[in-house]
Amino acid sequence: MKVVEVAMEIAFPPPFLEAVRARYGFRPTREVAMSTSVGGIGPLLRERIVEQAEKGVDVIGVTLLYETTWIQSWFDWGQLHLEKRDVLPYIREFLKDTGIQLSVKLYDDSVVQAHVWQLAYGKTCVYFLDCLPITHVVYPSEEDAPPKQPQPVAWADELRLKQSWLIGRGTLALLKALKFQPDMIVQSETPTVFAHHRLVYDDFHDDAFFERTRYIFNDHTPMEYAHPIWSKNMITRLKMDTSSYIGPQNPGTDGSEVDITRLLVGMVEGVFGVSKKHGEVMRKMPSLKDYASKIESITNGVYVDYWQAPEYKNASGLSDEDLLKTQQRKKGELLDWVWRHYGLWHTWKEQVQGKTVVLWTRRITGYKRMDLLYTICKEASLKRQFIESNIVLLIGGRIHQHDDQAQTMIYNLLDLISQDRMLQERIVLLDNFNVWMAPRVFQGADAAIMLADDGREASATGFMKAQMNGDLIIACEDGAISESVIFLGREKQDAGLPAGNAGLPAGRQVANGFEVPYIHGHPTAEGLIKAFKALKQSLKNPSSHAAMIRSALAATPLVSVERTVDETLAFYQRVLAPSTAIPAANN
Repeated sequence: MKVVEVAMEIAFPPPFLEAVRARYGFRPTREVAMSTSVGGIGPLLRERIVEQAEKGVDVIGVTLLYETTWIQSWFDWGQLHLEKRDVLPYIREFLKDTGIQLSVKLYDDSVVQAHVWQLAYGKTCVYFLDCLPITHVVYPSEEDAPPKQPQPVAWADELRLKQSWLIGRGTLALLKALKFQPDMIVQSETPTVFAHHRLVYDDFHDDAFFERTRYIFNDHTPMEYAHPIWSKNMITRLKMDTSSYIGPQNPGTDGSEVDITRLLVGMVEGVFGVSKKHGEVMRKMPSLKDYASKIESITNGVYVDYWQAPEYKNASGLSDEDLLKTQQRKKGELLDWVWRHYGLWHTWKEQVQGKTVVLWTRRITGYKRMDLLYTICKEASLKRQFIESNIVLLIGGRIHQHDDQAQTMIYNLLDLISQDRMLQERIVLLDNFNVWMAPRVFQGADAAIMLADDGREASATGFMKAQMNGDLIIACEDGAISESVIFLGREKQDAGLPAGNAGLPAGRQVANGFEVPYIHGHPTAEGLIKAFKALKQSLKNPSSHAAMIRSALAATPLVSVERTVDETLAFYQRVLAPSTAIPAANN
C-alpha cells in the first residue's frame, strides 16, 4: 500500500534535532523545532508517518520548508516579546538534497520553482518543498508582510493561498517526479485542499497517474478558522472544480458560497475526526450533518519511544516505593533543568522542592482557556487557594503572531505575576515551548492540564504524552480525554485498564485524573481550583498516589500511536474494500 501524508506542518524527528544541537547548540535547535510544529498536529503527523512505516506501509510525507519562525519571550516586567528569526540555514545543512526542482503553475498561471529536500523519518522519509518567498513562514499573517507593504492583510491572504496551492499541486508534481503512484493521499486539515487532483482544472485534473488514488480528509479542529467558506469569485479565480458540490440545506444559504470542508468531505473516499467526541462534533456540524454516515473517528496517539521516559517502560515491575522514588527523581531533574535554562533566581529550586509540578503546556488561544489562570491570580480568595494547593505551574505554548486575544490574555497574566513574588515562584513561563524540549517536561511533572470550551478541542495529544509518563490529568471532558482519563469519583468498570487496589471494589478502576466540570459549556476558575485541591489531597497518601500513577501509565496502549495506526490501517482497508483492498505490508 502506497500512502502519502500531506500537511502544512510535520515536526522534525529527534535525531535531526539532536544533530542540529550538536552543531549549533540550544537556541538554534529550539527555533528550528518551532518552525514546522506550531501545535499538536506537527508531532502527530511525524509520529503517524513513522509508525505506519514500521507497520510495513510504503508511506511518505510532504510538507513545506519554512524560512523563518516566530519566537516569544516573557519578561519579568510583564511584557511579551515576539520576534521572527531565520532558521533555514540551519535546517538545509542537515537535509538531503534530492536534486529535484519542481515547476509549479499557480492559479494565476505564473510558475514558481520548488526545490525538494528529503529527511529520514524512521524507516521512511518526508519531503520538504522549498519555494521562497512563498514558504517564508508557516501560517503567515499581516505581521509577516514586507516593510511598507501597502495592503498587509491582502498580502497575507494571498500568501496563505499560495502556500495551500503549493503544498497541494506541488505534492502531485513531486509524486510524479518520484514515480510514486499513491493508493492513498491523506489530507490533514483544509489548507491541503489542493492535493486532491480532481479539484482544480489543470493538467492534474484528469491525469491517469492518479486514477487509482483514493483520498482521505483528516480534520484536526472544529474551530471556524479551520473551515473556510469561499465566494464563487474565489472559486473561479482558483480554477476549482465544484461540479460535485451540493451546498448545505440550511435556511439562509443561497448557493453563492462554497464551504471548503464540505467540498472536501463530499469528494474524498474517507473522512475521520481525531477522537470519538470530535467525530460526533463533525457529524453534528450544520454544514456536514447530511454526511454524518461518512464521517468516522480515529483517536490520535503519540509515539512512545519519543515521549516516554525509559524508566517508565517497565514500571509494573517496580514497587510502589521505587515508583514514587523514580517519579521524584524525574521531577528533581526537571526542576533543575527549568532553573538553569530559564534564569530563575538562585534560591528558586530550593523554594519549590516538595511542591507539586503541574504543566499547562498548550497552544495559547482563547478557547483553551488560559484566561482562567488570570482570574485565579486576580481574585484574592482564588489566589490564596491556589497558593495553598502547593502547586508550581509550568506554562508553555505558542501564540500566533496575529492572535490579539491570546496576546492580551498573556499580557494581563504577566502584569499580575510581575507584581507578586509568590506568583513568580509558583508560575513559571517557559519561553518558546517546542517539540524538542517537550519530552523532558512531560517526563518530570506530577500532573498536566487540558482545558477547552466544550466541543472545541479535537483530540489534544499533550495529555497523552503526560499520561505515558505517569502524570495525572486535570481536564474537562473534551477531545479524547474520556477515552483514557478516569476522573476521581467517576471510576469506570471494564475500561480496559488494570483493576485498581486503592480501596475500590473489585473490577473498578483507579482514577488517573481530576475533572474540571463544564458550566454551560465552559470550564471555570472555581472548578480548576477544586481540581487542584483534589490533586493535593490525593498525593498525601503514597499508596494511593502510586496507584494513580500506575493507572496513568496503564493508559499507554490507549494513547500510543501504534493503536492509532492499527485503526488507521483498518480504515484504509475499508476505504479500499472489498475488491480493491491492497496488503498493508510490502513483502
